[in-house]
Amino acid sequence: MSTITLNIPVTDTALQKIKQNFTLLLDQITAEDRKQLQEAVFDSLSDKDGAPQIGDLSVSSFTFNDIEKKGRFRISFNIDRQFCCSDTISCQSEYVDFDFSYKSGNIVATGNFMNWDIDN
Repeated sequence: MSTITLNIPVTDTALQKIKQNFTLLLDQITAEDRKQLQEAVFDSLSDKDGAPQIGDLSVSSFTFNDIEKKGRFRISFNIDRQFCCSDTISCQSEYVDFDFSYKSGNIVATGNFMNWDIDN
């Protein structure tokens, strides 16, 4: 299991828009945080064949408590692989649930990625 911490810069105005349309949260995630997510997923995989890459990210299940300034969301993604020797492509759907707090214009979100593949 890999722990992932994202530091997403979000203004108060942007947070209000995200609460109405949580898919906008993806636009706020920095390239550095996307790279960290990619690396955490890659490091957790026992089978690294096909150069696995994450893609097709989406956000769902966004909740936010205005009083506590805390919430949750899920990032779903595909793990895409391309096997060059056989010209085969594969895809596996995964997700990470994040808990977050909001302060000083930042969403600090922590989640854990668990590779559910059975490895005999």
